Amino acid sequence: MFERATPLGSYLAKGREFREQGFIRTDYPPNRDEVLWNPKVMRMPREEIEKIKTQRLKAIVKWAWEHSEFYHKFWKSKGFHPDMIKTAKDVVKIPVLTKKDLRADLQSNPPYGTIMVPELARYIHFVGATSGSTGMPTFQGWGRVELDYFEEQQARYLWTFAGLRPGVVYANYLNMSGFYSWGPPLVETAMWRCGATAIAGGGETFFTWKDRHMLIMKLWKVDVFATTPWLHRWIGEQAKLEGWVTPFKVLLLHGGAAAENTKKKLMEVHPNVEKVISVWGTTDGHMAIEPPDAPGTLVFWEDTQIFDIVVPGSYEENDVGEPAGEGERGELIATLLTHYTMPLIRYSLGDYVKNEFICEPTPELGITHCRFAELIPGRVEWMFTVKGKLLFPIVVENAVSQIPDTTGAYNIVVYDDKMDKLKIKIETRKPIPPPSDYDKLAREIIAREVGLSPDDVEIEWIRPGESVWKGYKLQVFLDQRKK
Repeated sequence: MFERATPLGSYLAKGREFREQGFIRTDYPPNRDEVLWNPKVMRMPREEIEKIKTQRLKAIVKWAWEHSEFYHKFWKSKGFHPDMIKTAKDVVKIPVLTKKDLRADLQSNPPYGTIMVPELARYIHFVGATSGSTGMPTFQGWGRVELDYFEEQQARYLWTFAGLRPGVVYANYLNMSGFYSWGPPLVETAMWRCGATAIAGGGETFFTWKDRHMLIMKLWKVDVFATTPWLHRWIGEQAKLEGWVTPFKVLLLHGGAAAENTKKKLMEVHPNVEKVISVWGTTDGHMAIEPPDAPGTLVFWEDTQIFDIVVPGSYEENDVGEPAGEGERGELIATLLTHYTMPLIRYSLGDYVKNEFICEPTPELGITHCRFAELIPGRVEWMFTVKGKLLFPIVVENAVSQIPDTTGAYNIVVYDDKMDKLKIKIETRKPIPPPSDYDKLAREIIAREVGLSPDDVEIEWIRPGESVWKGYKLQVFLDQRKK
């Protein structure tokens, strides 16, 4: 129907190639006893993975140079040319793209900017957008090929890690609205490939219709439940208060890495749970998942994305950024290898993670794709300092989960760029104010975990339900700094 020589024709041909080569499974759902969704790809030898990464990096860079006005101008102004890419390791030669760059283009050329391939913009199937929590939302256009491959990536972990099969009930309590790519348009369709039953609950409506949602979970006997760690905890605690036990067997933790003690609490309040799996992802289409046979790490599908890590903000002075030292934490930079409608190449995600990757096969499943050596603890802008000590919310959360008679919900009060006390609001079931020895114990627990003195910790005790949430996510920070 379309000439391959046209951008649309080449795009559709690329989609057919992904399927014909087996990177996207087409005979679904598989037989129930198949362990891996796509064993050919998930257990691909390392040398083949590296070859695919090089081929796809060259292809997407050439495509962006030829078909995206933004990239052609941006790269040319920075002295970069596609011929500089010889292998996948050369990805670090590409100038870093920031949200600031992207937003400037979107504002000047709404709604998608000049970064999108014009001909493909007419064939968008889905529009995604970031929350805009750090500024103007950035929009992404998803075409047929991007959707198809993203559903494949989702199916790989839903089938292999979470155990989705025909007859299994999966409830998605992420955001079902607001242009969210992990909502019904993508995750549910991926789940259907597994043959399972989908409940698109919508985390953003939970507290508005909580009685209705709790009833659905009881009546439908949900097997696999996906939402944030904080909402997982809230639902388990509430079910206990109502006198029933949640049916969940697998918890998928989205929206932020869960502290180890948070995971233990989730197992306590959801006694039927067999697996707790962290899932990291972005609205743009990046993802990394915690394999059950390699807990504490995150595997990412290398046929679709390349990651590198730089010293935070170093690209402000050096266009390509300064690589973080091995084993040191830095800012995560990502390249999507299969997004042709709106390429995102060497894009700063703002996440903060250790520059350490494990590329040996996982011990039981034998998955050969590389893994982050740790769960991603948060974003660069989530870092805060108390008495010169750099802290992350996940460290504080790990401490809060150890305090008895709390719900696990908390809000960190940020009152200055450099703080001399850790001020935090914590929900407790104790009377308000609680006994002085309880407050003393809590401050000692937090101080021990974060490396401060108990005198440096100031707790405002609040009743259950009084912490601040934003939809289905706990609002970890309350920013009280003067603007």
